[in-house]
Amino acid sequence: MQRLTEPAWYRWYVLFVMTVIYAFNYVDRQIVTILAPYLKADLQITDAQLGLLYGTAFALFYGLFGIPLARLADGWSRVRTLSAGLSFWSAMTAFSGAAGNFTQLGLARIGVGVGEASASPAAVSLLGDYFERSRRGTVLALYSVGIYVGSGASLMIGGSIVAAWESRFGGVSAPLGLAGWQASFIAVGLPGLVLALLVLLTVREPVRGRLESRPQANDPAPFRSALRELGAMFPPWNFARLRAMQAPARELHMSLAWLLAAVVLVIVATWATNASLSAARRAVVFTLGGFPVTTNLIQWIAMGLAFYACASWFQSVRLSDPVADRLITGSRTFRALVIAGACLAFSMNAVTGFNFVYATRYLQFDPQAGLTLGVIAVFAGGLGISASGVLCDWARRRHVAGRLYFVCCTASLFTLASVVQYSTQDAQTFYLAYAAATFFVPMWFGPVQATTQDLVIPRLRGSAFAVLSLGPNIVGLGLGPYTVGLISDATGDLRFALYVAVSLLPAALVALFYAARHLAADEAVAATIAA
Repeated sequence: MQRLTEPAWYRWYVLFVMTVIYAFNYVDRQIVTILAPYLKADLQITDAQLGLLYGTAFALFYGLFGIPLARLADGWSRVRTLSAGLSFWSAMTAFSGAAGNFTQLGLARIGVGVGEASASPAAVSLLGDYFERSRRGTVLALYSVGIYVGSGASLMIGGSIVAAWESRFGGVSAPLGLAGWQASFIAVGLPGLVLALLVLLTVREPVRGRLESRPQANDPAPFRSALRELGAMFPPWNFARLRAMQAPARELHMSLAWLLAAVVLVIVATWATNASLSAARRAVVFTLGGFPVTTNLIQWIAMGLAFYACASWFQSVRLSDPVADRLITGSRTFRALVIAGACLAFSMNAVTGFNFVYATRYLQFDPQAGLTLGVIAVFAGGLGISASGVLCDWARRRHVAGRLYFVCCTASLFTLASVVQYSTQDAQTFYLAYAAATFFVPMWFGPVQATTQDLVIPRLRGSAFAVLSLGPNIVGLGLGPYTVGLISDATGDLRFALYVAVSLLPAALVALFYAARHLAADEAVAATIAA
């Protein structure tokens, strides 16, 4: 075990830079929410398509590419991984401003998802080598402040740019013919390129695992390992890998069965969701050989692909990396936390994606209201997530599962505040309930993330972050906003759709209590392997 050699101020500087990057991550991710009314008007998209843009197009590639990029961060330079990813997603955000239709914007959002997938695995792994285990909950909670700084900034910046653009150029020719929403994308994307250079020049790469009992070397072939992780998800490369590992025939049969199940999922879910919508709401993105490709078909192809890719990757880990299988995919606690995170993120992303749309539709908010919502998000969300780090570490010192019991309480309070928020007709009450919900909703992330980091050895920190993110991103972000948009399109009642989104609290609580029950035993396994 090595001692910390750099001055304390530098470690806090690294944390600050990581938090700023996380804020940029969420600015570029969330900017769609404040621009939603203008995207709907200019690009003629439905609520379900809006949910697909905000959620699925981003989340699928963020979740799936998170695994190989986490492996790259676990085996290569985390600083370079982070800088390259930040450059790519910032450029793709700026390119979103050049989109002229739903398909072009969707492709740009895919690029944002791929780039952002590199950020948190690398950042969390870096912070694990700059701060002691006893501070992990607090450090990760402070890092997570970036979520609400970024979310709030996206509301403030996006709304302000659109309002100023329309005030300055309304009725006259704007520069390059850009609409206000296009200018917003460009304005929030370009600064990330400067930040990427700052990271490369000022953040030093520490020895991996230096604060643990046994520091670990980098992977001698990190890019090959990352490509192997990516290939393990998709045919025909996953079949070739199974043969190379001389896996039993039953493993190949299992993979084929999952592929068939994914195809059935796509067919049945597309038919059911298309049938739930009127012809006017059943948006056709394009036709292929005379066959209409609807938003629902794209959504369920994405979810079927995600289901098969995750199943294939878990199979590959089980066969090729016994330690990762035992500590991550085979851990009862880890699996329960992925489920809990998926349920909590479903509610969080669903309401976040439609808060401004709801407020404009039911309370007649204008673009300037985005500034107010953004200020509330920055202060309430930032304060909540900062407090959660200190409180969850305090709870951990009093009980091994204290962090998880803390999340049970805060998730319940978020749900109650959300019900009030969508029940009121009064703008002031809406703001107050929004502030309360925003204060409590981020309090699950730091405690759950810190718990999963305690369940693995240093070389698996980035991978642990990526696997935990699968539930929140593929289910939470990939299904949450889309489901709300679909229900809203089918029923004409966005309020009812949002109530559905926050109804998953009981499932999250069951998963958290199950994880708490097995936490001590699984932490002991990780400690034994690390020693």
